[in-house]
Parts: sequence; C-alpha cells; structure tokens
Amino acid sequence: MLVKEILKITRGRLVSGNPDIDIAPPKISTDSRTMMKGGFFIALKGPNFDGDDFVKEAFAKGARGALVAVCKMQLDDKRIIIQVRDTLEALQTIASHHRMKFRIPVIGITGSNGKTTTKEMMWRVLSAKYNVLKNEGTKNNHIGLPLTLLKLESSHDICILEMGMNHRGEIRLLCDIAKPTIAVITNIGPSHLEFMGNLNKIFKAKREILESLCKKSIAILNGDDEYLSKIRNASFDILRFGLEDSNDLQATDISVGRNKIKFGVNGKMGYELNLLGLHNIWNALAAIAVGTRFNISYGSMKRSLFAYKPAYMRLNLRRFNGLAIIDDTYNSNPSSMDCALEALRNYPANARWVVSGDMLELGVHGKDFHRMVGRMVARSNAKGLLTFGRLSKATLSEARNCGMDKDNLWHCSTHGQIAGILRRVAKSGDAVLI
Repeated sequence: MLVKEILKITRGRLVSGNPDIDIAPPKISTDSRTMMKGGFFIALKGPNFDGDDFVKEAFAKGARGALVAVCKMQLDDKRIIIQVRDTLEALQTIASHHRMKFRIPVIGITGSNGKTTTKEMMWRVLSAKYNVLKNEGTKNNHIGLPLTLLKLESSHDICILEMGMNHRGEIRLLCDIAKPTIAVITNIGPSHLEFMGNLNKIFKAKREILESLCKKSIAILNGDDEYLSKIRNASFDILRFGLEDSNDLQATDISVGRNKIKFGVNGKMGYELNLLGLHNIWNALAAIAVGTRFNISYGSMKRSLFAYKPAYMRLNLRRFNGLAIIDDTYNSNPSSMDCALEALRNYPANARWVVSGDMLELGVHGKDFHRMVGRMVARSNAKGLLTFGRLSKATLSEARNCGMDKDNLWHCSTHGQIAGILRRVAKSGDAVLI
C-alpha cells in the first residue's frame, strides 16, 4: 500500500517522507515494543497513554514510518510521518480499504458465549482444505479486528473474524470495517447487561451483524436460541443448527463420557469431541455448518473436531495431586456458569467442588444473577462451594438458603484461603470447577 494511498483514504497530511514508498500492511502495528524492521507504526491514544510519545521508540526499532495525531519528533526526510485527526479511525479506514482488495469469504462470528471456541473449531475444520486467516486469541474489538484484516495476503482463501461487543453499535462498526459475507451468531445470553440493560437489547446489538449481509450472503444461527429462532423472512439465506427437530443441522444420539462427547448430525454418526461441556455441541455444529458450506468432507470434519483442543482457560482439564481441576477462569456470565456446572455434573468424580468469583458487567441485576448461580450450584451435584469477591456473597447466601450443607460453604477473601480450604477438603478422585 503506497503512502500516497494511505494519505488519500485517511485524508492525512504528509509531514515528512516520500509518498511513493510502499508500506506492507502486515507490518502495520500499534505496539512500538513489537515493531518489525520496515514496519509502520500507528500511534493510538488511550486513557493512560499517548502513542505519539512512542513514535521515537518505533523508529529506533526499525519502523519505516508512523501515523500520528501530533508530530513530536524532529523531522527527517527519510522517515515517513503522516498526520491525521484521529489515528484510531485511520487504522480502521486503512484496514477496511485493505480488506476490499480481496474477493474472499469473510466469516463474522458473534454471540454471548462460545465465540472463541466456535472460531477455533471453524478454523481447524476449514484449514484442512484452505489457507484461513483468523484473529488470534480474543483480538475481536475495534483495534484487534482491523489489525487482523491488515494481515490479509493474496495466499489467503478465507478470513474468520470473531466480533465482540459490550455496547450497541459496536458490531455495526466492526462489520463496516470487515464487510462479512457469512454471519454466525452463537446465542443470546446475559452478558454486558451493565451496558445493554436487557436481553432484548443484547439481541438487537448482536443482530447488527445481519444488517451487513447482502442477498448472496448466509446467516448461520443457533436455532435453539429463543431470540435467534425468531429471525424470519430475511433477504439472505439462513441455516439453523441445534438439537431441535426444526433445525437444518440437528445433533442427535448424544452421549457424554469422561472428557468426551459423541454425537451424530443429520444421521451421520461418529462426531467426537475431546472436550467437557455439552454446550460445545452447538459450537461444533456452527463449525460443521460452515464446513459443509465450503465442501469440507464429512471425514475431514470428523478428524478436525476430534483433534480440537480447548482454548486457554475455557473448561481446560488439569490434573493436580489426584484432583481433576476444571479451569473455566477466562470470563463468566450466568449462561457460561450454567454450562460449566453441567460439565462438572457430568464429570465422573467422588465429590465435586465449585470455586466461583464475581460475574462482572451485569448492571443493576448483578446481585440477582449471583443468587441465580447460587441456586444452580445447590441444584447441581456439587458437595461444596467456595466464593470470592463482593458480589459472590449473594451466590453463597442463596446456596445456603437452597439447602446446601453450611459446613461446605465458604466465602474467601484471598486466593491463599481458597487453596488452603481445598487442600483440606478435596481428596484424590474429586473434581474442582474454578
């Protein structure tokens, strides 16, 4: 991408340097610490930092140029410096411009739960046949998604983008940048209620991904979801997945073993996941739906899903001193907590223990949702509950009110206290959900 091209699309001003220099989009970075030789630094501004203060460091590490809001460096004709009004907006504009140079399918994934797992499963399924770009980890916001798009090269066949949000309009912005041709929505659940207010508003915010689709596009939706099942009469194709008979892709003959789930899809048996949690069937179905769309064979999808390993801190099974530790510490909301408790319930163990912290961003309903989790734990087959955090006191109180043995209920003020109690009460052969 030529410097003069960047100047045109961002309406920037060339402070110094040659406008005919070519900048490689994959080398564009917002982090001066990881700047590559020949790279291009975009100086973003945050609540606690100003990227313009790190331009000198970026050049010292070999940057070829920088895009800034305020030039704080001594000018040098060999260094490209572009000045713009808003560097974040410029990053997004450059990424969108770069994306439009590639006539490839772009898959956007959003939902309240399962986005990262679905993305990773989908990437594994499609990578058996295609060269697929995806956003790494959870780089799914207004900065991470544009940086992912800038990595697009002519060798890529498909791009998969996880799209996160916690405010209305954020999915629309990401879609304006990425222009997805396929939209996947995993579910609608109570996350980010502090900012969204209620489930219907969350549904409307997630539904923004569908507004970007054209007639030749397709939406792949969880047909078991109360909100998503109501989407009808769209201008684009809809493919629904789930456990109910009404879905285009239906999981059947489900069986659960130790760290293993088996199921069939539309009569084809043999799918097997080396994962905890029945909810992963919905994640796998979304990946199968996309794989089917791209003519991935049944055998290939089976092998890819069998080989899939869970993302970090998402129901990872660990062994420690004879204990099975189920690590689900990445994030939590009432829906994901329900899924985690289901995974614990189905895991064969002598006794089961739950360690639960605060669920954030639930707004004025936060205490009510923590009480709900207390009821969920009490109804499960957990022997004991340890809570940590101010809001989780309501979880413990509700579990006690619902009949859990008070001798197996603890509210802890430190991580060390949690560890000490578990050392005392949890025995070899037990399972602990954290």
